[in-house]
Amino acid sequence: MGVLSLALVGNGWHPPLFREEARALLGPIEALHPRLAFVTQTESVLDRILGASLVDDVLHSTSRLWTYETDVTSGDVAAYVGEWAEEHLPSGSFAVRARKLGLGIEGLSRKEIECMVGDEVSGESRPVDLENPDHEVVVIIAGREDASSHWDDAQQNQMVLWGIRDKRSSGSYIGASPTERPFFKPVSLDPRLARLMVSLSLSSKSTSTVVDPFCGTGGIAIEASMLGIEVLASDLDSRMVEGTLSNLEWADGPGGYSVEKCSADEIHDLWGEVPGCSFVFDPPYGRNAWSSDDGLGVLLGALESARKMDPGGTVCTMLPSSPDSLGGPVSDDLLVMGMDWGSLRDRILQTGWRVTLCSPVRVHRSLSRLVVLCHPAD
Repeated sequence: MGVLSLALVGNGWHPPLFREEARALLGPIEALHPRLAFVTQTESVLDRILGASLVDDVLHSTSRLWTYETDVTSGDVAAYVGEWAEEHLPSGSFAVRARKLGLGIEGLSRKEIECMVGDEVSGESRPVDLENPDHEVVVIIAGREDASSHWDDAQQNQMVLWGIRDKRSSGSYIGASPTERPFFKPVSLDPRLARLMVSLSLSSKSTSTVVDPFCGTGGIAIEASMLGIEVLASDLDSRMVEGTLSNLEWADGPGGYSVEKCSADEIHDLWGEVPGCSFVFDPPYGRNAWSSDDGLGVLLGALESARKMDPGGTVCTMLPSSPDSLGGPVSDDLLVMGMDWGSLRDRILQTGWRVTLCSPVRVHRSLSRLVVLCHPAD
């Protein structure tokens, strides 16, 4: 079983969750930049990243140049890449693709680097082919991140990184629009968020089943099935059960599935004890959905039932929160589901789950949601 070293390039939508998704799927990573992660793993484990939500690119055989306060020219970069290519770039046609992360680096031009690297590397055994190359050399010019809608405390390193694009990677995940499904409601979850939640829940490395006790229109169930994971989905509304079944049949993912009508606090009675579960759900919410003890009871009941179904599983959910969460670290005073986060976290702990990650996501101007990952408290 081979060992590979890869650089992962995250998209700019949510760099902190890009890094968390990489950790959940692959284990320890080295964060080189808010949107660059380096990882060494066995090839079989690295296959997990191919279904990631927030990974734009996967590069192998990489090298890097830290710029710090040193003046680096496009010619310097071309010279370094030329030396690297002698050892790491196989024979065959190639193309150079340069891209900028954040604000880039002053004095470095994508077009200049593409031309100069092409001139430096090309030869009889390595001709340039911009249309259909055997290999793509990707050069990342990573500078400070520009304005983002999500707070991030990662170190803002300036660096140039290059490597060969892994052809198995299909780029940042988008997914089919929910409006294309046979059954659609305006509150349907964005496929990218649904895929991200499934990815984060796989941090136990032993997940064989994704359980969604609030399946709605089936967004989470579809993404898990598309990854080849078995799905157990349920909802108290029979229309949602029928709609989810229709959508899963339409999506035609390789993962098996069962969908039943059931209250979220009774899923352990419905499915019994099932090892290797990830409980991934997006509870129903609205302007006043969590303003009473009833809403809190629904969440806590689902968590208690999940604990009975698989005491060793993981939980990933999203909870309505104040937009104040987007401006800095999540504090205990943040309003989540109508109560302060510190108190809610304690209530979650009482159900047997310990919060290990909480990260805000912007929904629109007046609403954000807190992505919450939990592991067993014991």
